[in-house]
Amino acid sequence: MTRRLLLEDGADGMTARDALLVDQPSRMSALSSPLAWRILQEFARAPTYPGAVAERLKVHEQKVYYHVHRLEAAGFLRVVRTETRQGAAARILAPTSEAFAVALRGRGSPFASPGIPAPEVVRSFLQEFSHDGQFAGSIVVGSPYQHGPFLTTARDSPYAVQLGFFLGRLFRPPRGFVVKLDTEVKAAGADKENMILVGGPIVNIVTLDLNPHLAVNFDWKQVWRMESSRTRRVYTDEHVGLVAKLRNPWNPSKVVVVLSGTHYAGTTAAILALTEFGEDVLDGHDPETDFYRVVAGQDKDGDGRIDAVSILE
Repeated sequence: MTRRLLLEDGADGMTARDALLVDQPSRMSALSSPLAWRILQEFARAPTYPGAVAERLKVHEQKVYYHVHRLEAAGFLRVVRTETRQGAAARILAPTSEAFAVALRGRGSPFASPGIPAPEVVRSFLQEFSHDGQFAGSIVVGSPYQHGPFLTTARDSPYAVQLGFFLGRLFRPPRGFVVKLDTEVKAAGADKENMILVGGPIVNIVTLDLNPHLAVNFDWKQVWRMESSRTRRVYTDEHVGLVAKLRNPWNPSKVVVVLSGTHYAGTTAAILALTEFGEDVLDGHDPETDFYRVVAGQDKDGDGRIDAVSILE
């Protein structure tokens, strides 16, 4: 029998069980008796020996041993250890799996992930990145080597791991790497696919190229700051980050999500805003229009790390 993963959607979220696919009809005959079914359930409670099951079910031992033999032969029970009881060796048995299943022919239905369901507004915000439940796009991070007009190295790229964990709850991974360096995307062209840009224009040259197209953009004429053409507000705090989504200006059939700040702390605030506080931060998102949200990272527990965000606009 082949092992598979059985997913169950319950009141407390998704749970997974190890399951064996029953590959021969003859195996099912061992479970055709209601007593055999009850015996298997008893062994599932905890590994034990057949005599103990007979006592609990108030059934003659010979009947239990008959069904145990058939369940073993069919592959539903196995010996986990042997103990000495009343001077004799007693076999302690347990089911060979947490569940058993019959799979019919067909491809099945796409399923995003066995993780915790995300709010609907988050799924809507990232809907273009889903192709039959599989992630369709790239996470673009700054190169760890000196590059770009400012000859910087990306310090915020490692925080994209947090983003990756989050996306793994929503989508099945495609083949190959979904993370690309900004230098790779710059060389190949930024019009090929949907992108999530991690990092501001100082460290991510794709964000730098996108900057003139942003309604909340970055300015470095005097000092690095973020300016909003929507509210005319200016942000200079290093903990301020931008969460944005807009049509790719080089290919309007694709979208770009921006998670960035003028400093790595602002980028981490933007990532946290999407992954932990998306329901509030994305409130009011309209799939038909570009979206901008400016957030500020907060350290509420005083451990020196951002753990919350406030919405500035």
